[in-house]
Amino acid sequence: MFLGPLSLALSGVAVWFAGAFFLIGFLVFIKTTAKKEKRARPIEPVVGAPVRDGLGRVEPAERSSQSVEAEPAASVDRPAAWSLALIRALEWKRFEDVCQQFYEKKGIRSETTPLGPDGGIDIRLFQDESGGPTSIVQCKAWGERLVGVKPVRELLGVMTHEKIGKAFFMTSGGYTDEAKAIAQANRITLIDGAMLLMMIERLPEGERQDLLAFATAGDYATPTCPSCGIKMRAVQGKGGRPDFWGCHHYPRCRQVLGMRRNVEAAASGMAR
Repeated sequence: MFLGPLSLALSGVAVWFAGAFFLIGFLVFIKTTAKKEKRARPIEPVVGAPVRDGLGRVEPAERSSQSVEAEPAASVDRPAAWSLALIRALEWKRFEDVCQQFYEKKGIRSETTPLGPDGGIDIRLFQDESGGPTSIVQCKAWGERLVGVKPVRELLGVMTHEKIGKAFFMTSGGYTDEAKAIAQANRITLIDGAMLLMMIERLPEGERQDLLAFATAGDYATPTCPSCGIKMRAVQGKGGRPDFWGCHHYPRCRQVLGMRRNVEAAASGMAR
C-alpha cells in the first residue's frame, strides 16, 4: 500500500522534469536559429559611406556605371517659354545636354563626351559620311560671366591635336574682345547666351517645346557631379570661405564646384 502512492509521485516528478527539459531545449533551438538567420542576412551598403579594405584603410572612390538618384527636388513652376534667364540658370551638364539636343533637332548627329576628363571636347558633331567628327563643341554654363581668351586658346589646341578644322564654343554668358579675335582668326564660332536663345527660338514650335521640356525636367539648376553623375549638395563654407557644391558621396568623392551667385538662390531652393 505504501509503494503505490510513492511510485505515482515519482512518476509525476519524472514527467515534470521531462517537460522542463523539453521546454529548455526548444528555447535553445529557437535562439540558435535566430542567430544563424541574423548572420546570414546580407548587409545593405550605405550610399556615401567610405569603403574600407581588410586593413581598415579607406579605398579610393570608383566611378559607378549606374546613375545614383539624388534626393528628389522640390516642385517648382516650370518656365512656359525660353528666355536668356533660363539659359543662364541651367547647370553645366543640363546646358551641355541642351546644346547637344539642339544639334540633333537640326538634323546633325552629335555625341556628348562621357563624365570625367573630356580633353576639352564636350560634343562631337558628325556631318558627313566619313564616320569621324567634322567639328567639336566646347560648352561653358557660366551664367553671365564672360569667357576670356584662355579657354578659346585651349579649344584651338584641341583642334590642332584632334586634326579638326572647325569648332564651336557655346556659353550662357558672353566673350571678351580678345577671345573674339582669337576665334575669328581660327575658324571657331562663338555662340553666346543671346545667340543660343535666338537659334532655339527659330526651331519649329513643337521641337522648341520639346527642347524646353527636356531642359526643365527635374532639377535643372543644381549642378551634376562631374565624377559621379548625381546632383550635388550645397555646402556652407567655413572660416570666411564661400559656399560651394559638394558631392553626396563625400568622402569617397571629393569633387567640388563653385557657386554661381546669380543662380545660387534658385538652385538651392530646388535642392531642398
